[in-house]
Amino acid sequence: MISATQLPGYSWDPTGRVEAGVQALIGERLAALPPDAATLAARLREVTGDCRLVAVYLRPDSPDAVVRLCERLAATDNAHERGRLQHEIGRRRFARPGTAEVSLTGDLEQVLTAADHRTRAYVPDLERRGMVGALLDDFGAGFSDFVESQHEVPGPNARLRQGIVKSWCLPDGTRVISKRANPAKPGRFAREQVAYRALASRLAGGISFGRARRLQLAPLLATIRDGASGHVYAVWQWVPGETAESMLLAPGEHTSLLRDYRDLMDALLNRGILWGDLSPRNILVHGQVHHLVDFEKTQLPGDDTPVPHQDRGAFCRGQVGVEELGVLCRETEVRACLHGYLDPDTWDCDAPGPVPFPPRPEVTAVLAGRGVTTPNLGTYNRTDRQIWEVRSPDLDPTTGQPRYPGLVNFRVEHYLSCAGRTDADDYDRKTTEILIAGRRYGCFDDAVHAIADAVDEAERQFVVAEVAELLAGNDTGPVTAPHAAIRALVDRIDILDIARQDPDRFRSACTALRKAGR
Repeated sequence: MISATQLPGYSWDPTGRVEAGVQALIGERLAALPPDAATLAARLREVTGDCRLVAVYLRPDSPDAVVRLCERLAATDNAHERGRLQHEIGRRRFARPGTAEVSLTGDLEQVLTAADHRTRAYVPDLERRGMVGALLDDFGAGFSDFVESQHEVPGPNARLRQGIVKSWCLPDGTRVISKRANPAKPGRFAREQVAYRALASRLAGGISFGRARRLQLAPLLATIRDGASGHVYAVWQWVPGETAESMLLAPGEHTSLLRDYRDLMDALLNRGILWGDLSPRNILVHGQVHHLVDFEKTQLPGDDTPVPHQDRGAFCRGQVGVEELGVLCRETEVRACLHGYLDPDTWDCDAPGPVPFPPRPEVTAVLAGRGVTTPNLGTYNRTDRQIWEVRSPDLDPTTGQPRYPGLVNFRVEHYLSCAGRTDADDYDRKTTEILIAGRRYGCFDDAVHAIADAVDEAERQFVVAEVAELLAGNDTGPVTAPHAAIRALVDRIDILDIARQDPDRFRSACTALRKAGR
């Protein structure tokens, strides 16, 4: 039996329920296997950081050749050799060579728009075309199944994602990251691929910025349309580093990192680049080198003329100010980082005119929920200020540890989306209104915990459900949502959203639900 302490990766769950649930699932399989299987399964989990290969090893339908490869992987200390073995395990399981016609092209548009059943790949580096072609020929019609079975790349605030971004290895053990076009966001993947090509041309392999820092794009290996599944993937070479988001969430002083963030932003703006997803999670920091990933919202005017100052201010009033930095950094840190571009003290909360910049979706959603579809600037500014106040980090009064209320919204929307809820955005809005009411009525702490406890439970059940499905053989499809936990989360938000119209009723509901969530 694998003990909970032998299951790395679940320390984020202080209740221990995830560890216990996974332990029970794996223990059921180990009961029918020799005693040394438990040691090997624990080692697989340790070296891969994921339960996928543990499930492959424990499943009774796994071929002997695959089981032997898992045993070799568990005994291997060399990271590159482990990558090669992981690729070989995937190839043995999913390759169907000779079942797909592969076409390599230098025309990105062909890959993005083709509607036939041919597998097409755009490979910008001519020296890589042979390798990409051999990879696709080798997998044939099984390429998508191989990619979808690979390790998801989770974020620090979402332990289970929607299968869009995966980490896997090439035949020689080289690690790559793939991103699948999201059908829920039509057109964005194609725009990202076009934007990347334009950025690569404009930045010409990288630029220097700030204090001897180097800015580079994560190298694109290929854009692939799999003819068998219809899925389209961008495959990037893996680059070392830690996300700026995880660095900002870590304890300590962040002044130097935020200075680099500002210098990086100015370097892009000075070259006429509005990188719309200037999120700390999309910046990988490795020493003096900053790599950028995710270009879905990037705008590049026709030339490299610097972005005007007024447009820079509007840019920071968008996602950058509150939604990206504002949920990770204290307001004083955000003000210092975006000095000259973002100063809420200058926001006129009585201005009668129209909003002179692109409104932020989170603000317009809250206003629309209040019945305001064409707000004047004063109304917009007041609402934006309310949202910032409840999304800014603070200290948990119980533990004294940093707390990030704004990330509760992200997790509500994320896990409801994972559950297939088409109203996930509206529950994000309701969560914001609940936090605003908590601040107004003096029960902010109870309001935060009342929702966070429910989304924590949904997350825990999602993670255990994923392991259960891996053991049952579903390692290429979405995880079946834990419907009871999702229903409980939705019901809790609805109760608080209705109660916020009455201060006393709202305070009582927050207190009761927080106690119920402990």
